[in-house]
Amino acid sequence: MKKIAIIACKMIRGQNLCPGDVRCLVAFNRREGEFERYKENGAQLLGIIDCAGCEGNKTRVIPAMALLKLQLNAFNENLDALHVGTCMMKFCPRRDDLLAAIKEKAGIEVIEGTHTYTPPTIFGK
Repeated sequence: MKKIAIIACKMIRGQNLCPGDVRCLVAFNRREGEFERYKENGAQLLGIIDCAGCEGNKTRVIPAMALLKLQLNAFNENLDALHVGTCMMKFCPRRDDLLAAIKEKAGIEVIEGTHTYTPPTIFGK
């Protein structure tokens, strides 16, 4: 069973555009989107952190990851994979820099994306 965490966009989470990380959690529980890979062998979601905001760019996401690891270590838990949220993959103007920094420092599998629940249009049917 894989143990995973998610990094999500601080702005989207903080503005309540994705309250409670509902889309990621529903996709995880249903094993849809990028979580489909866990249908056979299962997974545990151990945490959701945010990127630490646009102001700090990649210099703040790394300490956020380190703090998550520190907290998990207190419970003798380790991650196998880290998902970069769909919010960051689709909307982050600093995505490429953040992904590079995350992949460089993670030391575990980094998966780009979480769910596929973004609507194709806003007002259309």
